[in-house]
Amino acid sequence: MAQAVREIGPVIETPYATQYNWLQKYALMRSHPRKLYFDTAALLWVVNYLWHGRWGIALTLWLVTNVVSLIAVSDVDVNKMGETIYGKIILLHVKPSNVFFHWVGYVFLVQGLLSHSTQSILIGSSSILLGHLVGWNQVHSCFKGKK
Repeated sequence: MAQAVREIGPVIETPYATQYNWLQKYALMRSHPRKLYFDTAALLWVVNYLWHGRWGIALTLWLVTNVVSLIAVSDVDVNKMGETIYGKIILLHVKPSNVFFHWVGYVFLVQGLLSHSTQSILIGSSSILLGHLVGWNQVHSCFKGKK
């Protein structure tokens, strides 16, 4: 029993231009799998050093891995990546509401790790996830619920 393949429609309802601003290009480069590998490995070590109060080592490690990973993805064509479904979803992260919720969350998360405050860690993580929740409403009308 074969089912007909139907057109799903646009993933992002607001079309993006092929010319991206610097923040959109940076977000697309940061989301490349090579960069995500470096970021995930660095995150594990940075959290460890922040938990033990060694913020100098954590900051240095984060800066070094950030530079190395950006060099690793310097040859990525962000225009092609931005046209993929994954790229369009990543572009949601540079909406002002998402940037606000993410940065507030990062501040609380780092402060919580440094001070061993579970409540600050939870507030920071929740704020980061809230930014994702706000962004998903902009992906497609089916995520907005019934009207």
